[in-house]
Amino acid sequence: MNIHFLYRASRQGVFGKCEQYSRSSITDALFVYLDGDPEPETVDRVDMYFRNRPLVCLTDAWETLIREQYPDAAIYRRTVMKPACRFIIPEMPELPEGYRLADMDEAAFEQHPFSHGEHYSGWAAFQAEGSGATAYYGEKIVAAASSFLSMKNEIELDVSTQEDHRGKKLATACIARMLQDCMKRGITAHWDAQNEVSRHLAEKFGFEAEQEYSVYWLPPS
Repeated sequence: MNIHFLYRASRQGVFGKCEQYSRSSITDALFVYLDGDPEPETVDRVDMYFRNRPLVCLTDAWETLIREQYPDAAIYRRTVMKPACRFIIPEMPELPEGYRLADMDEAAFEQHPFSHGEHYSGWAAFQAEGSGATAYYGEKIVAAASSFLSMKNEIELDVSTQEDHRGKKLATACIARMLQDCMKRGITAHWDAQNEVSRHLAEKFGFEAEQEYSVYWLPPS
């Protein structure tokens, strides 16, 4: 399986924080990744500090423990898509009147729309290592697709659309523009689909599903 990009980035010291114990580890990298064999210290730490965070079990041992110890945990299914550097770019219709599409330039980056770009040290780093596109309604950014994080010519794709501007294919247009740039520059994109809608959108661009996994939210203590 393609190890989760954010987990791998954290293990390499690029993003997040990893706590290593004798037989297990807890990696806090947007999601909280639980690896190895659960031991009393790590189980207590999860119970005390990560009840309000999304947990991903990387081993069967953790999966079994979480399911048995927290039968009321909320469980959501996500899909890791195979990383790709060649994409299918669908033919895009014109955006509705009043909307326009643009690359994520410095002015857009500095706004960090929907928190995009926040994990880069600044515009120069984003320009060199990342990629993005934005959709405007008038002068306001209402949708964006961008790299959430970069590492060694690989990026994690992130896409957002303001709720009252959804249903206009703005996200699709932003992704298409961004992936064209990635393809031109030889950047490999990772896509972690949070639901079936996201998965089907990824497949339109040529991504293939690699593996489904569970995300756990523990009940309040």
